[in-house]
Amino acid sequence: MGGYGVQPPPFLCYFVFLTFISYTLSMSSLAVEYKPIIDILEDILGDCRMHNDYKGQLAFDCPVCSYEIKGLDHGDGKGNLEINYKMLVYKCWSCSEMYNTHGSVYKLIKKYGNEKHLKRYELLKPDEVELAVKQYKQVELPKEFISLNNVSEGVKLLPQYRQAMYYLKKRNVTDKIIRKYNIGFAFSGPYENRIIIPSYNEWRQINYFVARSFLSKTKLKYKNPDIQKETIIFNESLIDWSKKIYLVEGAFDSIFLDNSIPMLGKYISDLLFNKIYDLRCELTIVLDGDAWDDAEKLYHRLNCGKLLGRVNIVKLPKDKDIADLQGNLEVYQEFKLD
Repeated sequence: MGGYGVQPPPFLCYFVFLTFISYTLSMSSLAVEYKPIIDILEDILGDCRMHNDYKGQLAFDCPVCSYEIKGLDHGDGKGNLEINYKMLVYKCWSCSEMYNTHGSVYKLIKKYGNEKHLKRYELLKPDEVELAVKQYKQVELPKEFISLNNVSEGVKLLPQYRQAMYYLKKRNVTDKIIRKYNIGFAFSGPYENRIIIPSYNEWRQINYFVARSFLSKTKLKYKNPDIQKETIIFNESLIDWSKKIYLVEGAFDSIFLDNSIPMLGKYISDLLFNKIYDLRCELTIVLDGDAWDDAEKLYHRLNCGKLLGRVNIVKLPKDKDIADLQGNLEVYQEFKLD
């Protein structure tokens, strides 16, 4: 009655304690299992910049970026080389495409380690993992999709139509933008109560779409089709590759900025990188204000080879993105990084 509430029964406390001990021991045994591999990698690559036990992920300064390209003695501190010691694969997020710094851990140790490292690794005999390729269906717009470009009077009576339009107007999406990008919504089905922005490939065929809930309270803001987004270039049909291209994060950013490509995240896909590189495009990177570190990494990855000197970047305030600014970047100058 001292105001501290009902105390849990002793057996429950004991059960929770045993569960915690069991989990701790399992995690410890997992760490011990991979420790010899981690030791080899740290011996070769030096200080680990990040270690995620749960994912089995390590990050090091890339030997190519830091030492071969920049000529540094102690690394650049960026931790661009990521290694998954459970999957036994690695990749540098900065120079992988230009310098082939990706592949199996065996390849990494063979290239940058010595004979002793390789023998120690071979004695462990870890199985190199081949990632299964998931099969995906052809993308189609949901059958419940209704384009807002030209709706009937009957549709305008739907409460979902009014909610969708209210959401778009609140985000300053104009009728002109709706027409240009064929923006629509769904009032029923799997994508119920969602704004839908379709993506069309260079032949004007649907290849993806982004579905964003227009409800204020929802567990899942975005629900997108079950395909690898790395296999498409969003709204490629609208891109003029001979003009300056803006790289942005999301679809709602791209609709406010002409000739922009949303990466659907903070990282560029191999497909988009190779297309831009082969065509020697002029680029401007404009990520959200809170993603400056990612923008810098993307800049240094792109500004090399055929693209050297053709890449610019814009730094937005931490609390802003292109959609907030309605694509108006006049007060934010483009510049180059050292």
